[in-house]
Amino acid sequence: MARPSLQAERQQSIMAAFTRCISKLGLEAASLDEIAKEAGMQRSLVRHFAGNREDLVNQVADYVASKFENIWRQQEHSHREDLTNEWLVDVLFSTKPEAVYRTMLPAFYALLSASHRYPTVSVRMTQCFELYVADLSLELQRRHSQASSDDCQQVALGVINIYFAWDSLRGLELNPTLIRNNQQLIKRLLSSLK
Repeated sequence: MARPSLQAERQQSIMAAFTRCISKLGLEAASLDEIAKEAGMQRSLVRHFAGNREDLVNQVADYVASKFENIWRQQEHSHREDLTNEWLVDVLFSTKPEAVYRTMLPAFYALLSASHRYPTVSVRMTQCFELYVADLSLELQRRHSQASSDDCQQVALGVINIYFAWDSLRGLELNPTLIRNNQQLIKRLLSSLK
């Protein structure tokens, strides 16, 4: 058995490679051979360190969801002092998201669309979505103490739904008016908490 640090390092390398393969090829076309090639290791080592295909899919769902959760929490934390509602629009509708985010976005949505075939993936993607809503609800409660927790959760759910719909279309060349209207819709939702 490999030493724990090597095991963890190899698993991270495999997950990063699998994520890139999903982003380039799609989930179903990202074979063990493609993952091994992308990771720069033999196929047998991919199986040794990460398991069979279903194990890999479950692990990459956790890897991708965790990365997105970390990005969200860093963005949220970096705007804690900005008490305006503009921070959220700036974070969600950034025209230049971080490179790691752009790389992982196709993998995230591929996993989301395949979650009906993988129960563990479905659970993990649900947790990720619910974390976004719960975190935003708490942040809205902090910023709008006069609003009820139900109102904050409803606004958070609306904002996150709008964001997920818009974000899933990020690869398209959307009309700037649509982007601006999405931003205005989020501002309108947030203003309902005043």
